[in-house]
Amino acid sequence: MELKSRPDPKSFMSNDYRSTGKQFSQDSMERHKVKEEDFLNQEIDYRNFVFAPEGYEGPVLFVYLLSLPYLVGLTFLFLFVARASYEYFLEFNLSSYFVIWAIGYEVSAVLLLIIIFLAWLNHYRNRYNRESLRTKSKQRRGY
Repeated sequence: MELKSRPDPKSFMSNDYRSTGKQFSQDSMERHKVKEEDFLNQEIDYRNFVFAPEGYEGPVLFVYLLSLPYLVGLTFLFLFVARASYEYFLEFNLSSYFVIWAIGYEVSAVLLLIIIFLAWLNHYRNRYNRESLRTKSKQRRGY
């Protein structure tokens, strides 16, 4: 590296060395930002969420797909339509599996979207906190 200007006798370092140090610091921060995970680029493994024996994930997932929306639909009908009254709930015609399953599927979809949105907010808040800590520590050092 060749120096372009002579060092200032009053200064410990020349302007060239200062600009090189600032450039190195900026490059380092940009590399660190690239390493941070973005919310949409996270890898999700379904095995973390499906409780099944090894090798039987497919059949268990199929059973989940058939039973969970039906149970959510029954719960929704009981709590919100029948107003948690067992007498009103028994008056429903519960023989239509597909209709109850479809209601539960829609309720599950809405709940899943809400959970994804809350996870995004949590990720955004954590990332903002890390960035603000980084800028505060940079200000303390005098950069």
